[in-house]
Amino acid sequence: MDKIGFIGYGSMGSMITKGILSSNIIAPEDMIISTRSPNKLSKLEKEYPKIEIALDNVSLADKCQRIFLFVGTAEVMSVIEEIKPKISEDTHIIYISAGLPIEIVESKFKGKITKVIPSLTSKVGEGVSLVCHNKKVAIEDVDFVRTVFGSFGSVKTIEEEDLEVATDLTSCAPAFIAQIFKEFSSAAISKSNLTQEDAEEMVIKTLYGTVKLIYEENMGFDEVVSRVATKGGITEEGIKVLQNRTPAMFDELFKATSQKNKNSKQILNKKWLN
Repeated sequence: MDKIGFIGYGSMGSMITKGILSSNIIAPEDMIISTRSPNKLSKLEKEYPKIEIALDNVSLADKCQRIFLFVGTAEVMSVIEEIKPKISEDTHIIYISAGLPIEIVESKFKGKITKVIPSLTSKVGEGVSLVCHNKKVAIEDVDFVRTVFGSFGSVKTIEEEDLEVATDLTSCAPAFIAQIFKEFSSAAISKSNLTQEDAEEMVIKTLYGTVKLIYEENMGFDEVVSRVATKGGITEEGIKVLQNRTPAMFDELFKATSQKNKNSKQILNKKWLN
């Protein structure tokens, strides 16, 4: 029986691997892992002694029909070139590099390709993993990916052309949200005697409660606003400021991330397609 291969064990790779193991979606004895820094796997080996640790990527690929690539964007193509002698069109490559188009991967590998953009929030069993497949991915492979990533969050399959914006809304969003509320807390501190710790504690608990309210009570954003911002009240005045100022800020945010994606693609296209 073929094993499931995992190449790379960095921050995101280790998070996903641990999520898979804790959910029992794939048995440890069916997994084989390789990484450039084997010492990173010492704790994992002790906890899951049945996991096979490969000596290198090539020996791993020789045993697998499904291979997860948890390496950086710049490394994905190099790894595929490295393992190419051991993979075929029946091999399913699953990678997590948002900035690497499937088209470029297809230029070097003619088999099944899936791109998944996970989120840091998957660490706590929440959030959305975005998924794009090429045309060679079969139904059973689609189901496999959905089952794996659905075990520690939600899975949304989308067209690759929408991936950039969707990534901003999911994978990038925890950082955006954290920065927004950091600035919110800092502004409060500058206008009061509150400590940083006090302000952040209040904001974090309120943020958690708001999300829980929206999710568990099935409230939309507009309903939350209308429940709190009573006509002629203090909150309404703050809402007016946000309505006037934030659209331009978020337009600028999407513009900046889009330009970064465009620049990255140009570099990758020049390196791998020309």
